[in-house]
Amino acid sequence: MFSESSTWNKLLSVFLTTLLICLPTIVRAETSPDPKPILADLNGTVTSLNKGDAAPYAGILLDSEATAKILTERKYLGLQYELKLDLEMKKLITTHELKLGLLQSRFDSLQGKHSEILKIKNNEITRLQEIVKDRPNSHSEWWLAGGFVIGVLVSIGVFYAAVEVGKN
Repeated sequence: MFSESSTWNKLLSVFLTTLLICLPTIVRAETSPDPKPILADLNGTVTSLNKGDAAPYAGILLDSEATAKILTERKYLGLQYELKLDLEMKKLITTHELKLGLLQSRFDSLQGKHSEILKIKNNEITRLQEIVKDRPNSHSEWWLAGGFVIGVLVSIGVFYAAVEVGKN
């Protein structure tokens, strides 16, 4: 039963592989439309007309007042966007300078706190060293040796007593 399943799996994989290779695949792509040209990139034709003249080409007719308005609006829009950009840039600079100032003051306070803690620690170490220097006769080694000898003697005494009790 197990070998039949393996055979079926092999046949199925061969069949699917041949289908993928033999069947044609179709790819469809759409081209994006050309972006609209910027006003400065247009290479149009400008012709002056008098009332009653025939237009030499199809297009939009503007009087001198509308043309002047378009040209001045274009000039002032550029200035307006430059001012807006300058304002936003100054806002960002001011915000970042404020954040930098806050971080600098926090850093300075933490550095002062650290130096004060370090000074307190060093003073405590010096104080403790002076205390140790003032009491050089603590004889801690003798106390250790005496405790060890007393412990050994007590252990021998208990062992001896246990042996005597065991004899009786």
